[in-house]
Amino acid sequence: MKLTDIVSRHGFQVSNIANIKDAKLYTRINQDGVLEILCVQKIGNAFRIDRLPVIQLAPDIIIPIGEGISNHIVSKEACENYLNLTLAS
Repeated sequence: MKLTDIVSRHGFQVSNIANIKDAKLYTRINQDGVLEILCVQKIGNAFRIDRLPVIQLAPDIIIPIGEGISNHIVSKEACENYLNLTLAS
């Protein structure tokens, strides 16, 4: 299944807030108003996954809150399962 299809099942949409080499950025707004930024970057046969909850004060101003996932590496084969487990609301 395509990466965009996997994350969209959990409410994430493709985002254009930044450009990162070999990566796709996604965002979702949770019921409490917190914006989550998800970055999935292809590195060889694996993926680096970063997820950060933020509050967006203005289009160009975001403030990180809480703890996210930083620099988590998963194999290509395990990526779909990992995303489904960790992105469930």
